[in-house]
Order: sequence, then C-alpha cells, then structure tokens
Amino acid sequence: MKKLMRSFSIVAVILFVAGNAFALDLGDNITISDKNFNWCGDYWYTNHEDNEVEPGMAIDQGWDLEGFFLKDNMLSMVGGYDFVNGKDGMDSGDIFLDVDGDAEYGNIHGATGNNSVNDTFGYDYVIDLDFSSLSYTVYQLTDDSTTITSYYAENQGSNPWRYDSGGESLGSGTFDYFSATAAETGFFGENHNVVSGFDLAFLGADVDFTAHFTMECGNDNLMGQGAIDPVATPEPGTLFLLGAGVFGIVGLSRRKRA
Repeated sequence: MKKLMRSFSIVAVILFVAGNAFALDLGDNITISDKNFNWCGDYWYTNHEDNEVEPGMAIDQGWDLEGFFLKDNMLSMVGGYDFVNGKDGMDSGDIFLDVDGDAEYGNIHGATGNNSVNDTFGYDYVIDLDFSSLSYTVYQLTDDSTTITSYYAENQGSNPWRYDSGGESLGSGTFDYFSATAAETGFFGENHNVVSGFDLAFLGADVDFTAHFTMECGNDNLMGQGAIDPVATPEPGTLFLLGAGVFGIVGLSRRKRA
C-alpha cells in the first residue's frame, strides 16, 4: 500500500509541475505586421511587433502590444500595456475580428478624435471587453453598427478602437488577466500582461480570421491571423503523462497482488 500511495504522490507531483510549466502555453503566436512602420525611424517604429509602436508615437514597454496567440479555439493577447488600467488615461479597446479578408489597416491617416462612426473598417465581429468585471459580449457587426476611432489622425490605421452600438449579440463569457515575466512570454521587456480565454468557436469550423486590438490613442496596433480548429485535441505531452501515471499504478498494483 505504501508503494501504491508513493506512486500516486509521484504522479501528482509530475502533473503539478507539468501544469505549472505549461501554464503559459497560450498556443501559436499568430501575430502579423500591422503594415505601419518607418524603416528610417527608431527601432520602435520598424516592421516587427515586439518593442514596436506606431511611427512617431510614445515608446516604452508600457505602450507595447506584443502578440496574439491561439490555442485550439482560445484567443489570448500579451502586452507590456496595462489592459485593465490603461496608461496615461488611454484605455483599452475591444477585439475586432474579420472573416472575409477585407479588414482595413496599415499606414492610414484620418481625422483626430475618438469619434463614433458608422464604419466597422471591414471587421465582422467584435468581442466587447469589460475589464472591470473581466467579462465580454460577442456581437456580429451589421450595416447599422457604429465603432469609435482611435484618437490621433496618424493612427487611423489602428481603427477601430472600441465597439459603440448595433449588431447582433451572440453570447458572453469571462476571461483571465495576469502578469508574466519575459522568460515566460519570450518577449522583450520586464513587465508583461496577459489577457486570455476568448472562445472563438462562435465563428464556426474551418474559418480563417484576422484579429485586431488597440488602445484609445491608437499608439500601437496589434494584428493577428489564425484559423479555427473545429475539434480541440488534448496536448500530446499531457496524454503521455496521464498514460504513464496510469500504467505505473496498474503495474505496481499487479506486483503487489503477486
């Protein structure tokens, strides 16, 4: 019996350690270029997303949006930016999704101001975020939907900033928010924040999508592209650990009876 209990303890420790090791396994990094950069500018303005903001905008880790991730159907974001509290009075926006390939982004200038406009900029869905309750509502955008633009005229390629009104509600959910180290995320900088737990199953099976997020000023535009997997499969490593633990326990039990 002692050997059997010891085996249970060993398996539990292995699974606990593995669970912690995989705690930041957010899936595939699906981040793409936002197409707004300046090859002659500072490192913060060139064509990469980690340690990058829009040309001419404020730089440092607190303004940096670093990556979109997709695991099975679950979408996550990572940034030095404080998604919950914002920075210098500039609040988080919402996550917009395009499924037919006509999202508008890049080096686009326009009017200054957080203006409500009857324009979805090519996006078909929005995940309307409530950071006070860590909850969200999904809307399918329609012709009567309005969105709110990012503030600076130079950052109109970061539009839209936030959902305003219109469209069809498809459901709601909750998400997680936590901090992580550079070693855990693989990004530059000291402070990293993770927003995780957006289930994209509402898009349907075998759907390619483009994701977008920005803050109120449009200082950094985060873009991603991925595809929805209709069937979520267990992680191979998790299956191996579970299998090894079960076979080990069965083997010890048989030897004890013998």
